[in-house]
Amino acid sequence: IALICGRVMAQNSGFFAALDPRLLLGVFLLHAGGFVLGYALSKLVRMEEKAARTNSIEVGMQNSALGAMLATQHFGAMHPLAAVPCAISAVMHSCMGSLLAAYWGRRRPEE
Repeated sequence: IALICGRVMAQNSGFFAALDPRLLLGVFLLHAGGFVLGYALSKLVRMEEKAARTNSIEVGMQNSALGAMLATQHFGAMHPLAAVPCAISAVMHSCMGSLLAAYWGRRRPEE
């Protein structure tokens, strides 16, 4: 994932210098919503805490690297920036998921 995202970011480094904060906010909200909904829906159907946490991380960390690769392959010639949101998303969900896992790792669920 790091190599795919690094390639996309290196090819579009000029774009990142003038990045619109709304794109970052949108990507953050997309993944934050996934983490929250994954957890909330799991608890709604009365799953155990460990399963709810696992679902939250799984839903929030969907693989954006695949999107970056597909966008580059199929739209790269026509739209060179097509893969940029996917690359940002992959980096964002990796950071958010790691932070959430570390937070929950310090707070053991009640058995």
